[in-house]
Amino acid sequence: MLVKVNKNFHYEKKMSKRNNKGVRWLVIERPTGSIVAEEVFEDKAQEVVDFQNKHKVWVAHGGVPTYITLGKI
Repeated sequence: MLVKVNKNFHYEKKMSKRNNKGVRWLVIERPTGSIVAEEVFEDKAQEVVDFQNKHKVWVAHGGVPTYITLGKI
């Protein structure tokens, strides 16, 4: 079965500073703005970004379902 891939979907990482948690790296799905993952280390967040950008697992469903995400940006 072939699935049409929306080329606008991509994932990026962004640094977030929290008051008492220090620095966290967020993996953000674009264009939905959903936070897919939150990592302490930048390289772990980059692994998630690279995997999602390569395989685009959730594109056919319009993005990661909101009940799985950590929130919105």
